Amino acid sequence: MRTKTLLLSAAALVAGFISAQAQSNVFSANVVGYVTVTNQANQYSVLANPLVNGTNDLTGLLPAAPNGSTVLIFSGGTLVQSLKNKGNWSTNFILAPGTGFFYKSPNDGTNTFVGNVAGMSNGIPLQANILALVGSPIPFSGTIADQGTNTVNLNVLPNGSKVFLFANGGLVQSVKNKGNWSTNFTVAPGQGFYVTSTADTNVVQNLNLQ
Repeated sequence: MRTKTLLLSAAALVAGFISAQAQSNVFSANVVGYVTVTNQANQYSVLANPLVNGTNDLTGLLPAAPNGSTVLIFSGGTLVQSLKNKGNWSTNFILAPGTGFFYKSPNDGTNTFVGNVAGMSNGIPLQANILALVGSPIPFSGTIADQGTNTVNLNVLPNGSKVFLFANGGLVQSVKNKGNWSTNFTVAPGQGFYVTSTADTNVVQNLNLQ
């Protein structure tokens, strides 16, 4: 999955956020923006809703999805499916920003998420030892070892926590031990991942435009 992001805001804010995010593919953020992701035909990608688009349902989030596309959401510890047929989804799931999901299309394609940044502060609430399929609710990019303002902030997870990325048809794991991750994965805007925390944790993200 390749990801391209361009978030648009008032000109007075752009320069400050470019400076703050010089190593990121998020160029500015205030209210309105878009995130594009690509997919390969007949292969699952793990995506996440990075923006508030008004409805946050599959019809609005995946407007370019062709008939025959499949979405799987993680609910109650299992994956639940929706199929697109004759222009409609069998279940029009509502996915709030930061919600991860599997997506498969019969065609190579590009999807553009369009909407508003979900506030200047948002979180990924996690229950202890419960696997969750999530993404960044604010469209930050960075590594799982990043922590603090203007980061994905996953390094606040306690020791023993795990992050799983989906690659080449399977899940690849990173474990936190003694403050360090076994693999320092990079997470892109619009990318989903599994995470399990050893304690109840709200991974709070804060956006600071300087």
